[in-house]
Amino acid sequence: MVNWVSSSAIGGLKRLLIGATLLRGKSSRRQSSVYYSRDSRDIWQVTINTTRRHPVSLVSSFWKPAVAPFYVLNRLSSFTFCKSKMVNSVEAASVAESNGYDNGHSAGQEDLVDSPTLFKEIQIPLSWGHLAAKVWGTPNDHPILALHGWQDNAGTFDKLIPLLPSDLYVVCLDFCGHGLSSHYPKGMMYHYWDHIAHIRLVAEYFGWSRFSILGHSLGGIVGSMFTAISPSMVEKLVMIDIVKPISTPARFQPDKSAKAIESYIQVLKKLEQCPPSYTYEAARERLVQANNGSIDAEAAEVLMCRGTKRHEDGGYYYSRDLRHVIPTVASYTAEQHAEYAKRVHCPLLLITAKGGLIYEDRSVIEDFIKIYRDVSKGGFQHAHVDGTHHVHLVNPENIASIVGKFLSHDAQKSTLEN
Repeated sequence: MVNWVSSSAIGGLKRLLIGATLLRGKSSRRQSSVYYSRDSRDIWQVTINTTRRHPVSLVSSFWKPAVAPFYVLNRLSSFTFCKSKMVNSVEAASVAESNGYDNGHSAGQEDLVDSPTLFKEIQIPLSWGHLAAKVWGTPNDHPILALHGWQDNAGTFDKLIPLLPSDLYVVCLDFCGHGLSSHYPKGMMYHYWDHIAHIRLVAEYFGWSRFSILGHSLGGIVGSMFTAISPSMVEKLVMIDIVKPISTPARFQPDKSAKAIESYIQVLKKLEQCPPSYTYEAARERLVQANNGSIDAEAAEVLMCRGTKRHEDGGYYYSRDLRHVIPTVASYTAEQHAEYAKRVHCPLLLITAKGGLIYEDRSVIEDFIKIYRDVSKGGFQHAHVDGTHHVHLVNPENIASIVGKFLSHDAQKSTLEN
């Protein structure tokens, strides 16, 4: 059996859940293993080195040796990890692949691996580097690709995924230049069409011919555009607090392109300098303020675990690629975007937050909602819920039931209008 033990935190920090058990067998082969545990509010990522039948120690800049020794049983491979001081020490590092255990390993191993509250980190190799992803569940379950918002990362779904049905295999992707994914080579620019193309690469990596998409903000835009151009590949689509891409009237596009090029030049100059360094508290507060009240300090800490690194001066800096602040050089009009929306025929769950993002005229938003309702062949649902633009991260309980029922295989075709 796997026992979950709650250890009290020192100095007012929240509790850390540790999965512990005894390892059987006589082999003394040393391995490097990683497992992750969480409760409904706290995210902890723990790295351990194991020797069969020997205790292991918690790697942490906060937890004292009194926490150890404990024993762990797990079999996961190819991880990156986040050393944690209440997600306060956020250096990413690679961990050697685990080769598993020989005969005689203790019962409970599969329970650990299969638990919906556990995840593992993977890297998807690409020509310029890799895309990182946080994977929940087991590959035999229904595949879901979860896509985060602009300048966020895969951690944005940390509080929602454990509240969803356990038979989902959820791959939370870090877009290129975000989270733990590689940045583009020097001099290149990003465009959201890059993310759309990368979905195909991710699908090929996993061998998916058909899957569902769960997208927040930019992730919802990317998901809807991919669905429009590859309709046979998407089973269901969930869009959280986004209805359509941001459109630009044709008459404004030349000036917008000029500003984007100027921004590109300025950002390249900034990238030649060392990134600004902040204390952990200051970095957290800046992130809260930058999101205009959409996230609180706790949510900021979750995003910072993948979105900040230690500076050489001991402080912290935001690790996402600064080139993502460059505006899109080539934009689409609302009429062009509408043609893509008309090809989203799969079941669609649209979630809008009452305190959410306002980025276009309401009449335009209503026009697109009508398009989705008219063209959806598998059922259109719209839920208007309490919460901010980051409702899935700050108040996941407000949407977990809706999302879970929609993504489950026995979901009924019904419309939610609140």
